[in-house]
Amino acid sequence: MTTMARDPKGYYAVLGLDPEADAEAIRAAYRQRVKVVHPDRDPSTRAREEFRRLMEAYAVLKDVIRRAEYDGVAPAEAGGESDFTPMPVACGTCGSLTAQPRYVVFRTVRSYLIWAKLGRLDGIFCRDCADHAAARASIVSWLWGWWSLPGLILTPFALLANLFGGSKPRRENTRILLRQARAFLGRGDLVLARSLAEQAATFARGPDDRARVAALLRATDGAVSGHHRRLKSRWRPGGRVFLAQALPLLALPVTIAIFVLIAIRPWDQPVSTVAPIAVHPATVGEIRHVAVDGLKLRMAPLPGAPVLTLLDRFTTVEVNAATASPDWVGVRTPAGIEGYVETRALYAGSGSRFKTEWCSDNRGAPPTAGEILSRRVSGDHRLLVHNDGRRDGVVKLKTLAGSTVLSVYVPATFHIGVGGIPDGTYRIEYATGTRYSRGCALFIDEMQASVLPMTVTFHYQSPTATRSLTNIAEVWLSPQSGTVPRPLPLPPDRFAADD
Repeated sequence: MTTMARDPKGYYAVLGLDPEADAEAIRAAYRQRVKVVHPDRDPSTRAREEFRRLMEAYAVLKDVIRRAEYDGVAPAEAGGESDFTPMPVACGTCGSLTAQPRYVVFRTVRSYLIWAKLGRLDGIFCRDCADHAAARASIVSWLWGWWSLPGLILTPFALLANLFGGSKPRRENTRILLRQARAFLGRGDLVLARSLAEQAATFARGPDDRARVAALLRATDGAVSGHHRRLKSRWRPGGRVFLAQALPLLALPVTIAIFVLIAIRPWDQPVSTVAPIAVHPATVGEIRHVAVDGLKLRMAPLPGAPVLTLLDRFTTVEVNAATASPDWVGVRTPAGIEGYVETRALYAGSGSRFKTEWCSDNRGAPPTAGEILSRRVSGDHRLLVHNDGRRDGVVKLKTLAGSTVLSVYVPATFHIGVGGIPDGTYRIEYATGTRYSRGCALFIDEMQASVLPMTVTFHYQSPTATRSLTNIAEVWLSPQSGTVPRPLPLPPDRFAADD
């Protein structure tokens, strides 16, 4: 086809483009040309006429439907609106003639951290080019659509719309199908023209469009007589491109469900013992955890049986015997003591997870600098504690038997003097971390416990002895360079054993 046939009114020539130019080239040429011929820049009559022609050309060529209709106008018909046989509409991407063109709009989503931009990829497509355009739009949304809160909402809707063929505006598709039907009617193909008119009827809504469809159906009545084969629609969802878009969407909820399960860990939740929720019966060999403080381990599975010992909260026990009643179960403690406890006082699942949740719920108010967390006895001696680290710390003075005499809170970067220490020889244990829990006497996050591989002895001096600050014992929570010996690691449960 010659350039004159593709540009009967010279619209492409006004913009200085070839008829094969894409939409972006048309917009760029218009922006460049309008700066030159705008009346504010050049008030001459010639410039005003060029500006008018430029606006007229851009109004037609920027619109996908009007441009397709313009490209199908022969030079002889370019001057008026008389009845004529139009040329068939071609695919705007591959340029091939198709019996079932559609104007389709595909959505794209691009996120910019706090906001998202909803774009569109539209045009007149044959079915194959529409599939490729849908895949391109979906790829853009998959790559760029998820990086903002609005994008998380808009992207799934855009992907679903593209999956099912995008949106097909009724008015535009009615115009395209009617034009295509008239083109094939002019060529004498009544069967194809009638099938296109029937497809146009599914899009037509306004009275004018319905009247045009009815006129075409009357003009193709001859196709009904004899053998009339309805044109099979190629626009139903399906094919390889449909599957390529559907599979990631099907995998998306599965992936989300996996991440949710990992986050909530339902398999690691303790079994609730609050009625009416049933408690799972304990089986021999199962590991369970004490859910209450001071659980009584009895000699027999009876409420009034003698008590062997008291079990602390979070103690791990092994189920070693079943009883006639599901309310009681035989257990063995870590110390090897065997007895019976009530089943409802034991939790299944991870004891450490249950303990972390309980400690967080019973955290209490944050301690203040130098606060004495516990004190059993008092005396006249002093201790200076240095915490040069980045995490808060708790220092404990314990007797050689393991009983805590004094516990003090030392925040990060603080140097605290502690008084009231009685005579005796003590082992010094300390822990560092964040988010101290008063209920558990432990740090909830990043806890590390240590013990000094030496003891500190405080003894009474005569009343006449001169006391000097240089004789005050000192402890560093951060190991000093060249310090020998270095602190030894300590299990957190050992650190809080007598609290």
